[in-house]
Amino acid sequence: MKQRTEHPIRRLVLALLLLVMAASPGCAPTVTVAGVYFPGWLVSALAGVVAAYLVVLWLGRRSKTRAIADSGLLFVSLVVGIGLSVWWVGFSGF
Repeated sequence: MKQRTEHPIRRLVLALLLLVMAASPGCAPTVTVAGVYFPGWLVSALAGVVAAYLVVLWLGRRSKTRAIADSGLLFVSLVVGIGLSVWWVGFSGF
């Protein structure tokens, strides 16, 4: 049986990912909504769910993309992608 060797690029990517995770801030920013403080991750997650639902609804109304819209994996992927994008743009401070 052939032994699997690890590619040097994969090690570099893993090292960079660990460095980014270690350098990320430990406290979450807060958002004030009607005088109540909500964590930024909660706002980002809610925005991801709402936007993903609208995208899946839009895809479901089209005849050629209805099969894609019925996929639960698409919905979860959209929620995560949009939520992380909202967090990155709105709260990362870049």
